[in-house]
Formats: sequence, structure tokens, C-alpha cells
Amino acid sequence: MKFVESARPTTMDEMVGLDDLKADVNSWYSHEYQTGQSALPQALLFHGPPGTGKTSAAYVIARTFLGDDFNTMNFIESNASDDRGIDFIRGSFKTAMRTKGIGANRKIILLDEADGLTPQAQDAMRQLIEKYAHNAMVILTCNEIEKIRPAIRSRCSIYAFPPVSPEAGGKRLWDLLNLDGTERDGLGEYHPAVDLERLVELMNGDMRATIMFLDSIDLADLEERVNIFEASSAEDSIAYAINNEWFNLRRNLHGQIKSGRTLPAVLNGFYSNIYSHFEDEDTLDMIWDIMVVYGDSMTHRYTWPGDDYSFLDWMVSKMRKQVNRGNEI
Repeated sequence: MKFVESARPTTMDEMVGLDDLKADVNSWYSHEYQTGQSALPQALLFHGPPGTGKTSAAYVIARTFLGDDFNTMNFIESNASDDRGIDFIRGSFKTAMRTKGIGANRKIILLDEADGLTPQAQDAMRQLIEKYAHNAMVILTCNEIEKIRPAIRSRCSIYAFPPVSPEAGGKRLWDLLNLDGTERDGLGEYHPAVDLERLVELMNGDMRATIMFLDSIDLADLEERVNIFEASSAEDSIAYAINNEWFNLRRNLHGQIKSGRTLPAVLNGFYSNIYSHFEDEDTLDMIWDIMVVYGDSMTHRYTWPGDDYSFLDWMVSKMRKQVNRGNEI
């Protein structure tokens, strides 16, 4: 069995962090168990960077409250970045909201990446959430909450999913590696607790990416791979920009992606490099130019139509243009 399969949480207690959500889910469940009446909100909104457990939490909630009635009739999932227009809301989504669950008091509808919905689609969805709240609870997930209309946000119970801390993520991974109380094949006498924490931090708290990375390697090589990550991320990439070595900057950023780091983790490390140069008066004007491009690039990281490599090439080329323009003034 793949590690990513065994790592998928099945209860709220297995989710990392999220204390407020865990407490509320337990409260809703206790109320329903004791009174027979649902205490679930009409809608939930989970926001945070990729890989922090938003979709997993939605599945856990659905399984918890639907129980034996958890099936494709009562739990409906759609990716709003694929079905993002008003036709989807007036068609498939409306049909799902109008029809009652089979054997369940309320069905649960998950719209992943709801920040991909158009403003018109969000306006239409707001009315349906209110009108059919007795039939279905809606769970929305998004990376950027600012793209969710205020009218939608005001009707949701909102929970933030921050990047997982190295300590909490490392502990969760260590527990998973020892599910049966024995060491995983290939580990021998090696106990990689510290390296697991380092890996979560280098992955910018993205547990999904961390778990997928662990699935792709021999765990006996974990320490070596983490050391490679740290070496590439510790390299002063901004120095390449300052010295007009743009191909070396591109090589460094591409190399981090090739080694297995996620784009958000690479960008987060890149900003750390920028930050470390703000006290260097000799190159401060150039750092401001780089920061302008970095900030603009960050607003496009979730909507970029190409792959991670082309995104980094676009960012580096914009920085080169901006810095060279500044040097000409």
C-alpha cells in the first residue's frame, strides 16, 4: 500500500492542527447524537495554501455525519476550477442542492477550489445555498479567500488552514511510519524524526507534497535527500540577480523543483533570500525592483496556465527586465 493511502486521515483527530475546527465538529456531532437534530452550518469555507488538509477535512466531516449513508448520492464533489461558470451553478449544482439525500437528513456538497468560480457564478450560488440549506450543506475550499465574494463569506463558517508546522507535521509522519509498531522496510536502525520535521519545513508545510515525496523515495535515503533540499534552498539565489547571472538563478530555482520541492516552497524560500538583502544599502534599489516582480508573480501562482518551470521562467524574465530597466535610469 502506498504511504499516501495510509496517510489519508479518517477522523478529525488524525488531522494536523485545526483545533478550532476539531472542537466545532465534535460539538456538532455531540449535539446531533444527543438530540437527533443537525447542528451543521449551512456552509463551510476552508481557506489556505495547497496541501494543508482542506479536502481531507471535508471528506472526514462527510464520513462522520453521513456514516453508513456516505456514498456518491449523498456526498457530491466537484472541482470549481473546472466547472467555474454560472451554467454549472444553475445546472449541476442547483440539481444537487434541490434533491434530497438518500437515507441521510442532509447531503454534503464539496466545491474544491471555489476561488475559481466567476463572480456571477458565486452570486447565483449564494441564493441556492440559502434556499436549499435544509437539503444540503456546502463545503467550499479555496487557496485565496479574497477571491470569494463577501456575500458568500458572510454565509459560511470560515476556517483557516495554515501551513503545517514542522513539529506537528513531523510527529504525524513519524506516527504513520510506525503504524504497526515496527520500523518501515529500509530504515534499519535509523530514526528520521528530525529529518521529517526538516522536510515538512522545506516543503512549506504542505503535507500532501511531503507525503508524495516520501512515497517516491527509499526512506533510507531520507537524510541525504533532505540535505540536498537544504543545500539548494540555502543557496543565495538573489546574489545571482544582483550579479546579473539570470541563467544561474533559473538553474537554482529549476533545480529545487526537480529535486522534489513544491512551487510554494521554492517561492517562500526565494522571499527569504530577498528579505536577507534588505539591509544591503548598495543593492537596495535592485532589491526593491525584484520585490515588485515577486509580489506581482505571487498573485498569479494559482492561476498560471503552464507548469512550475514555465512560471519560474516567466518570473525570472520579468525580474531581469525590471532590474535592467532600473539600471538604465
